[in-house]
Amino acid sequence: MATGLEWDEFYRLGIEGIDIQHQKLFEIVGRIAVLDAASSTKEDLRHILKELSNYMREHFHDEEIYMRSIGFPEYGYHKELHHEIIEFVNTTVSNSPTLAMIQTKLKFIIKKALIDHIINEDMKIKLYMSQYKPKTDDCTVELN
Repeated sequence: MATGLEWDEFYRLGIEGIDIQHQKLFEIVGRIAVLDAASSTKEDLRHILKELSNYMREHFHDEEIYMRSIGFPEYGYHKELHHEIIEFVNTTVSNSPTLAMIQTKLKFIIKKALIDHIINEDMKIKLYMSQYKPKTDDCTVELN
């Protein structure tokens, strides 16, 4: 079922480990988007949200390690954006009493926190690598 929150090759940075993690984030979000309010329980939702939160933290940590390893000049700003995204997601989700409300808010959150972040911020890493660093097929840092 198409939700409008699916991975697209347009989001590819060309940094294999980070691209794989971005795809996994889209997969987790997709599972939330297709939950049926009539048959899904809050426990189902809580389980997936916990997975999303944990994976976002892991991904952001790995992305920050990568940015430091290449000397990315906007590292501090980007790290702060990661913190704001996690806080925004946690606050919005915790203030939504029903599955339907969370799903509605999640579409907005994910567009802002995942898609817009990749397009507007993570693409700066790709640009930096293409302009200032030798081309590599993958990052030189071991990602989880």
